[in-house]
Amino acid sequence: MNSLDLLQQADKRLVDLVSTLSVSNLDAPSPCSGWSVRSLLSHTVATIDAFAAALDGQGGPTEQELFSGADILGSAPLTVVEKSVDRSQQAWTTITDWERPILTVIGEMPARQAIGIITYSTLIHSWDLAVAIGKPIHFDEAEATLAEAVGSQLVPALRPQDLFGPEVAAGADATPTQRVVAFAGRINPL
Repeated sequence: MNSLDLLQQADKRLVDLVSTLSVSNLDAPSPCSGWSVRSLLSHTVATIDAFAAALDGQGGPTEQELFSGADILGSAPLTVVEKSVDRSQQAWTTITDWERPILTVIGEMPARQAIGIITYSTLIHSWDLAVAIGKPIHFDEAEATLAEAVGSQLVPALRPQDLFGPEVAAGADATPTQRVVAFAGRINPL
């Protein structure tokens, strides 16, 4: 499975989860400390938009907006998520040179690294959302492999800014999903 396929799969899962939300779910706590489902989803959408903006030049959130969790969902979360995912998919399908430098909100990097980061972010936050609404998910082998590779580089770099909690012990019999989310500092209810 190539990078674009993995992103499309992660995006589809996110949209599918959001399509099941009720209004009351939006105020529920998420596994991200201090954030509701609404805050988590707003951050997730802002992240997707930020990486799409790096490709399509149509503008995106500032770094402050990206990490604030401020509501950008309004009364139509599914519509907002679908619009963001559609924009992202359109932007990523234009990439033909995966070594091309992309200036993202977190710095310049090759397109292959940027798509890995946005896929990782979407996977982790889909897991957060799924847990918050009582619909746990599991990553397939390709998703877990990508998440372990990207997470091993990204998470330690962002822990000092408190963007990820400390690693949680996963246990010897942990599934690939459990290992990925434990490394990202998520207490694993699965």
